[in-house]
Amino acid sequence: MDFCRLLRDERRRAREATARTHTPIVESKTTEKVAPVKEPRINSVHHDPLLRVWNQRSVQPIDLETFRRGPIRGVYYIPDWITPDEEDAILERVYTIPDDSESWVQLKHRRLQMWGGEVKSPFESTPLPQWLTQICQTLVGVGIFGEEKTPNHALINEYRVGDCILPHEDGPAYFPLVAILSTGADCRVTFEPHRAASWSHSTQHSTFQLQRRSLLVFTAEAYSRYLHSIDNVEMGTRVSLTLRHVDL
Repeated sequence: MDFCRLLRDERRRAREATARTHTPIVESKTTEKVAPVKEPRINSVHHDPLLRVWNQRSVQPIDLETFRRGPIRGVYYIPDWITPDEEDAILERVYTIPDDSESWVQLKHRRLQMWGGEVKSPFESTPLPQWLTQICQTLVGVGIFGEEKTPNHALINEYRVGDCILPHEDGPAYFPLVAILSTGADCRVTFEPHRAASWSHSTQHSTFQLQRRSLLVFTAEAYSRYLHSIDNVEMGTRVSLTLRHVDL
């Protein structure tokens, strides 16, 4: 799924809509002067503070195999990976971005923020907000990501009741390891065989509930041979952090 193309299309449509509704200021019969369009407010990443609450994790690496979930190789699920106070602190940071900022992009079934840079070659990485860096460093500290593959890209997805993301793959632009932190509300995740694969006759599917404050990690076959989707937000608003390393 080309998130960057979706972002560009949404921003283009927003600019065109603004241009259509703008009333020009006419100085004379032959000269038309258009007043400048006010740019949306964007919070500076560099001045974004750390999380108000973020607890130190054990220095011992997590044994992901103890959290393996379902029949598909490479799917791991850790419930209650963060505390309620940490969840509140994360949501505070997410919603410091004003609704009228172009950092929020409205898609058909959800809205999102993208941090770290546009995923294209050559990749020009931009610094993550400090609070996201905190979380990424913790994922490295507990051994989920290696230091050389520290997450450098984040998607923040907001799902309201009835919102979803259809089956998709993350593709070759990323190192094949994904961490998804769920906050705000529960949802359902489904892994299903990639229809384009020669072995897609496989009947292996995996569907389970992602509880708020949980961490989903997937890699290996789950990343390369399966599609994943999100749905079934039954109440509240779910905000997920999808953390990856762009590998272009």
